[in-house]
This record gives sequence, C-alpha cells and structure tokens, in this order.
Amino acid sequence: MNILQAKVLKSCLNSEEKVLYLPGNLSQFQMALILAESSKFNSFIFANKYETLARDYVNKNSSSKVKFFLTETSVADFLPIIDKVVVFFGAVTPFIINSFGKIILTCLRTRTPLYEVPHGLFQTGQNLVDNSRLINTDSFYDGVGENLPSLTNVKLSWYGENGFGYPRTVLKDAYPARVIPKFTLVTSNTNWFLYSLSDKRMFYKVLFDYAKRNSDEIFIWCPHPAELLPNTLSHSVIEFRPSNLLLYGLHNDIYFYNIESTDDLIPYCEYGISTVSTCLLDYEMHSKRVNIFNCAGVKNLIAAFNHASAFNSSKEISHNAKIINTGMLKNFDALKFDQLLSQEVSKENFIDYNYLAAYV
Repeated sequence: MNILQAKVLKSCLNSEEKVLYLPGNLSQFQMALILAESSKFNSFIFANKYETLARDYVNKNSSSKVKFFLTETSVADFLPIIDKVVVFFGAVTPFIINSFGKIILTCLRTRTPLYEVPHGLFQTGQNLVDNSRLINTDSFYDGVGENLPSLTNVKLSWYGENGFGYPRTVLKDAYPARVIPKFTLVTSNTNWFLYSLSDKRMFYKVLFDYAKRNSDEIFIWCPHPAELLPNTLSHSVIEFRPSNLLLYGLHNDIYFYNIESTDDLIPYCEYGISTVSTCLLDYEMHSKRVNIFNCAGVKNLIAAFNHASAFNSSKEISHNAKIINTGMLKNFDALKFDQLLSQEVSKENFIDYNYLAAYV
C-alpha cells in the first residue's frame, strides 16, 4: 500500500541527480520501469495514461525507489529540479506534440539535457534508412528517405560496442510455469511504411491460408495497436480471420490472467509467425523458432540477421523454423546505462536543436 508519512525537512538542498522518463506507450512504460529501477539516479516516470499501472506498481513494490508523476501539472511543478530527461522517441510527431509538447519545449528552452533510448529493433533516426523520395514522417505508407535527426542531445543504443543492452533481458527468468493451451503466436506491425498495400494483403492472405490448413492449431494474434485503427486494411480484414486465429486481449477472443502484453506471451508459445519487429528480440531471448514475413521493404533487414527463417507463402511457414538469432541481442547492463546517461551535454549541443521548438 502507498501509506503516506511526513517528516520534517531540514534542508531544501538535494544533491542527487534526478532523471525524468517520458514513455509513450505500454511497452515504453514497462521499459522505463526497468531502466528507472536499475539506475543509480533518482528516477521519476510520467505515467501519462498509465496511472492505474503506476498505482498497482507502487502497491506491489513497497521498496521501490521510483516515483511517478500522474499529471502534466505535476511534471511542470518539479521540472526545475530535473537534471536529465529520457525519451523513447527522437522526432517531432503529432503524438509527441499532443502528449509531451509542453515538456519537450520547456526542456529545449531551458537546455535540460534530453537522452533518446530506442523504442524498437529497427528505428528511423537510430539504425534505419530507406530510399523513399516522397518523405512523410506522419505516414504509414511513405518513407523517410534520410537518417532522421533527433530533437535530443544524446542518442543511446541497445547493441554494439556502446550499447547498454536490451532492457527486457532482465525479465528472461521471471516467467513462471503456466497451465495454458499450446498455441502458435502471431505478432505483426504491418502499419509500418516498409510494408506496401500489396505486402499487407499478402501477409494476411498467407497467414489466413496457413491457419486454415492447420485447423488443429490454436493461433493467437497480437497485432500492433495501430493495425486496429479504423480505416486501415488490417482493421478491415480482421473479421475474415479463420476461427482458430484468435485476437489476444481481455476484451477480445482469448486472454490469460496476468499476461497483458505481447512480449509476455512469447515465453509460452510453441513457435512464432511474425513481421520484422522488436518482438524478434524477445523470441530470441527465449530461444523460439520464428517464421518472419519477407518482402522488398524488409528483405535487407532480415538478411542482416545471423539466423532467420523467412517466408512469403504459406508453404514456407514451418513448425521447425530456425531459432532466431538477430546478432543484435545484448544483455542489459545497468552500469553501462548509467555511464552513458552521465555523459555531459555542452551548451553548444543545444544550438542545432532549438529550431525544433517552433514545431513542438
């Protein structure tokens, strides 16, 4: 329980450095929890839209040092004493403007250091470029065409020589045995601009054909939230899915108690069918066999993996696909993360990014 107790404050001075995390979705919120708990810094998380989860976390973790801001006003009250801000995005997007616009703008104006950590395995502005000549960073269909500059001062990475590792690796042994039916897991993010309309149609056709041909299997489908938006192809085809292809979620076709996210389903699946997504790191972490949908937009990404099974027809999907090895999975190193977060940011480092304040 969050039992409140007061004490007399003898000094207003506090030398501990304070870090604010700004997660933009559930996956990022969970990642922020891992980073904040493991870090030496005094950590705060803006629980934007996740107040219930924050309250539940506080009740279940009485010894936790992490604190949560529940409102934007609360962030505003304490922002003058925040030393560093960690974000999971690097570009100006409608979502950022709507959710964190005032906070980011204040950081830019006050020159509070901003540190970007990845939110995905492949991410524009981090480790992904495309050849699009029609640039639309708001689109699910047009590309970016260049390496996207960041509104932050420092970009951190999960892998490579200076990578601090994939945060979710700390959870590898945290999954208890469960009595649940055997199932094949389907993870998709066809909302990505690297999948053309014809690629999307092909993925759904192949997936549905394979599920129909294997009617004795249970398939659990976890689409990206953006795939469920109205007026999308994915939203339109969902109602035509085979009866053994079940949407996961508390209010959908199937749900397992206390398993809320796609990442937490992966340890329990028999094998996977997936598009190129961050989920591949979790499949790899749990040594799972995965069939990865291949098309022109992602073929070079798949080719960069050490070991992977790719498909673009239902006949190429197999129960005995290769155990995925991306070559990009690195165990999380909390000391390395703190070391990277301790990098000094010179005042000159802000000059190139102040123009972004006009758009936030």
